[in-house]
Amino acid sequence: MALAVQLTYPPEGTRAWTDGHTGGMFDIFNEAIIGPANRVVAAYDTARVHIFRNASQLNTAWRQTFADNKVRGGELARPPDLMEYFDNYFAHGHALALSQRVIGLYTLTINASTIQLNPFARHALSQLTTAFDPDLYEAFVEAWGTHIITRSLVGGMIEERAKVARCLNAGDDGVVAQCIPFSDRIPISSNCAYYADRARMISKRHLGGNIQVENDNDWRRTLAVGPALLQILEMVPWYDFVTDNSVKQNLRAIIRYRERNIDLVQTEAVRQVNARLSPCIS
Repeated sequence: MALAVQLTYPPEGTRAWTDGHTGGMFDIFNEAIIGPANRVVAAYDTARVHIFRNASQLNTAWRQTFADNKVRGGELARPPDLMEYFDNYFAHGHALALSQRVIGLYTLTINASTIQLNPFARHALSQLTTAFDPDLYEAFVEAWGTHIITRSLVGGMIEERAKVARCLNAGDDGVVAQCIPFSDRIPISSNCAYYADRARMISKRHLGGNIQVENDNDWRRTLAVGPALLQILEMVPWYDFVTDNSVKQNLRAIIRYRERNIDLVQTEAVRQVNARLSPCIS
């Protein structure tokens, strides 16, 4: 999505953030408020490992991030293609185990009440007509999104995926989750051996920083110069930046339409995928 906010910069070195991993200093634009990431990261980590045994669980996890207004990055950043998960996992008797380990550098906040839009965003808004033109408004949200992010968690993520038997200990995901041999852990007890032996690691990737660097510690040192958006903590809809009531209502309408359309598509996909699966007996 295009950058919408007009950013201004102070004299070099007068507002700076220091990277704790490298000691490097980075200038901060005037509109930014940089905050500590530790509390947000701790909350994120409470649901760090997910096990998805069917389409309902996967779709619910994605929806919940929006319901909580805490949209996550990585695998859960967009509506899941449920048929793809069926083909890659569920159809073969597998569940997806997903680990998202975040390294938060800072939270970035922009005061919504003082936001000034840049010339490109102002021009895009000026093209919106008072008469509702669905193609025009659809093109706007495709280019500019439905909201402006005003607070976010910034840093890096180590995301790993594993396959486990779809109905393995289906009544207690917690036991299975703590025994999957993701790269940051070893099985914590002999009881884990049974589950660890039945998990197959399939991928590991870095989000943010230099993704060509494989060593986790070395990669962390590259995050400050190329951080990723890890979580949207607060956002403001585009119609809050419009004064014309007709345009405001048109933007509301196109956003609601897109949300309803996604809901319908996802609900039908959940129904189709789950209809092909046998229930797990816990």
